[in-house]
Amino acid sequence: MHSLTGTTKLIMMINASIAAMLGFDTRFLVLMVFVSVFLWVSSKIELSKLKVVLWFIFVLMILNNIMIFVFAPQYGTEIYGTSTPLWHLTNRYTFTTEQLFYQLNVTLKYFAVLPVALLFIVTTSPSEFASSLNRIGVPYRASYSVALALRYIPDVQREYREISQAQQARGIDTSKDVSF
Repeated sequence: MHSLTGTTKLIMMINASIAAMLGFDTRFLVLMVFVSVFLWVSSKIELSKLKVVLWFIFVLMILNNIMIFVFAPQYGTEIYGTSTPLWHLTNRYTFTTEQLFYQLNVTLKYFAVLPVALLFIVTTSPSEFASSLNRIGVPYRASYSVALALRYIPDVQREYREISQAQQARGIDTSKDVSF
């Protein structure tokens, strides 16, 4: 993965995202998950480097599943055309096998795309990303703007660390070890 061009990686990520979005066949999604995980493992990138990002995505995935059930508790039964109740809460909110199966497919979509997207982000420099955007038809100005924006992220992180350390030197501990 590290030796592929930015354009190749971008096209792979876009194709994986589109395939996962359009597909609802569980077997296909499981296959995509295995391929994505295989690509991640073969790249030898440590998960510890992305702990915060993975935690944030996991929380969003859980929140998304909860919101799907809150706003469309019978969508799975509409898609599959049957209803097998498992647990009845109220008239509107009933856990059904079909709804759980639908939400399993939504979760599989996350796991199918997430490793490929993170792999693209970790292995592609901002300049390479801008170049790949330009090669697939995005105007140069927009590509260059994206590259400049991405280059500021390490600067913002460095400034945050410096400010945090300066605050700690003044006696204000802002680490997670201190209670609010």
